[in-house]
Amino acid sequence: MTRAYTSGERPLPARGRGISLLLALFALGCGSTAPNPFIVDAGPDAAAGEGGGDAGGGAGGGEPHDAGPDADSTLGGPCNDDAQCDDGVSCTFDACDTTLARCRFVPDDASCQNGAYCDGVERCDGKLGCAAGAPVSCSDGKVCTIDACVESTGACTHVLRDADGDGSVDDHCLANADCDDADPKVSPLVAEVCGNKRDDDCDGAIDEPGCSSPAHDSCLDPLEITAPGAYQLDTTAAAHDFAASCSVANVAGARDVVAALILPKGPPIDVEITARVASADVAVALLGQCGDPSSEIACSGSFYTASGRIAKVRGRGLGAPDESVALPVYVTTDAGVPVTLDVAFLPAEPAPSNETCGTASPIAIGVPVLAPIIGVATDVGSACKTATGDLVYSFDLAQPSDVHVYASSMDGDALPRISLRDADCALPEDEIACQLAPSAHVFRHALPAGSYHVAVSASAPTTVSTTVVLAPPTQAPADEACAGAPSITPNETIDVDLSTHQDDVSLGCLPGAVDAVYGLDLPVTSDVLLIERISQGDKGALELALPACASPSDELACFAGAPSPIRASKRKVPAGEYRVIAESLLAQPVQLTALVRPAVAPVIVPFSDACADALPIPETGGFFQGTTANAVADFNAGCDSGGVPQGGARDQLLRLELSAQRRVVLDMSGSAFTTLLDVRKGPGCPGEEVAQGCAVGYSSSRSFLDLTLGPGVYFIQIDGFNKESGPWFLDVRVVDP
Repeated sequence: MTRAYTSGERPLPARGRGISLLLALFALGCGSTAPNPFIVDAGPDAAAGEGGGDAGGGAGGGEPHDAGPDADSTLGGPCNDDAQCDDGVSCTFDACDTTLARCRFVPDDASCQNGAYCDGVERCDGKLGCAAGAPVSCSDGKVCTIDACVESTGACTHVLRDADGDGSVDDHCLANADCDDADPKVSPLVAEVCGNKRDDDCDGAIDEPGCSSPAHDSCLDPLEITAPGAYQLDTTAAAHDFAASCSVANVAGARDVVAALILPKGPPIDVEITARVASADVAVALLGQCGDPSSEIACSGSFYTASGRIAKVRGRGLGAPDESVALPVYVTTDAGVPVTLDVAFLPAEPAPSNETCGTASPIAIGVPVLAPIIGVATDVGSACKTATGDLVYSFDLAQPSDVHVYASSMDGDALPRISLRDADCALPEDEIACQLAPSAHVFRHALPAGSYHVAVSASAPTTVSTTVVLAPPTQAPADEACAGAPSITPNETIDVDLSTHQDDVSLGCLPGAVDAVYGLDLPVTSDVLLIERISQGDKGALELALPACASPSDELACFAGAPSPIRASKRKVPAGEYRVIAESLLAQPVQLTALVRPAVAPVIVPFSDACADALPIPETGGFFQGTTANAVADFNAGCDSGGVPQGGARDQLLRLELSAQRRVVLDMSGSAFTTLLDVRKGPGCPGEEVAQGCAVGYSSSRSFLDLTLGPGVYFIQIDGFNKESGPWFLDVRVVDP
């Protein structure tokens, strides 16, 4: 990270102890005077207040501080209390340093973080406010790797060069690898094809014994399908011969085979064809005449499923009463792979006519309806996005009722999506609630009498069984909505039963999840850390919002996903009334904690590289930031990667002494690398690792520990997984157990 603080040679222990003592004393007061390891030194002319408000104390003025070469850029004008200190820069922590009777404006990088990893760690400029960070540089300096930053995992990837995307590395980078990295049909991973006069498998021989000849590669050699069932095809050694309106993404690697769908004479039938592959891209097309693209009946590209990829088409009203009919089926992949072709003969049905709100089909209450989400268009806007189109149904309520809408995929190929909509129906704002889940369920308390719609969709082509069920109207739980939400007690964990809740708060954090809402009153400016424990297999979300909860602009903090626990935090939240929203996609029970403390300035940890200069943490906790990039690898950890050298990654050490049993929560959200957090029990340093006291931050939310610790001395090891290092944040909360 280009903005990381660098200290040159490792400091002598005496110097480290002196600075650690200074930091520890200041941690108990207003803030830190140490250089910020996230910010490059602005030079001797840096002075708080320039370009960001009054350099003195308070809005009314004050004498600017000396901006000489040794000036402390965090100091402002004279003051007697915190109310006199405001530099007009939102990301600084402003307080009166009563020891000096001067205002101090401490940059707080954590308050500038935008939750994204790949754009780097944002920093707080004491004069200009929040500034963009340097984008994460994933370069490993090797010409044979393609380096990328992956936002979803919060990590860099270094993939060996494979220009043609065939899964085999260029042999300029790896011996005996891909001998032609411009042709995805040539590599050691493919079979030698007979008779094409080239070295397909890169073994130095051409058309050698044991080569493969394609099967079902032309209209003259199709696989015959005469009955429903599962059929095996293989695109190994096949050429790309046929054109269709859909295909695979990597056309250069495309290869296709042909099946002949033979329908006996008789009444017309519908035929559903699904091509399944474990890997690779796949497409399937049904035509009337082999080799004639204009005769195409249906075509489908690939969709992801839990078991691989599928492409699915449905031909309607096929066959003839007086003669058998043969129809070609093209199966295309972008690699030579086995393909399973599932074929179903179904009663003939017309194409669905309920594509739009205006043509919605009535759905009988309590009676399942089968919605074939195959080859349909997208007609309504929903917060629960899908890759397929939708079909629309309607129902009327003569009186207020509880409404349940259930949906499931009949073949298990997709996640169903249901969208409950009002009478206007078509626009995104007409959606009342939605859900995309393995077994989707939308519920509303006491829905008023009137007309409603249900739009049915899925994550991949499938047939969705949908049922609308009514029940007598019930009253919503007290914690259902933002208006009148019950209060949550800070620093205490509560159990939340979401089984009778609905999705009332739609700020965009986790569309389709049911929620519970609690009021949070802050008497003073505070740091808030929200924690939600969710059930296995569930997805959750946490939000801190303004009381109205009416629009995304009311949202102050949000985090959605898995695994448990989910965390969301906001520093320096002004005194006032707020809402805490806990969400669960599957309406499973959750545990919720709102950790609250008066706002504290960040404490910079520039050294703390060994036992002798371990930075003390106040028994009340605090917020710390540093970088391990210029530290030394001193200590091992029980949850580190196997095979790393002695000491593992570069690490830093903090010290916490407890006078009584406490709940200690340690959160490293926002850190710039895959963190490792280890808690050790003293009094000797570095102590012994406590039970369940080691946590790796594999995901973008980084390391987290929630421990109950008895009285004594503890050492908090800030480390990196598998030798990673860089800038880090650590929020330490110490509360009653």
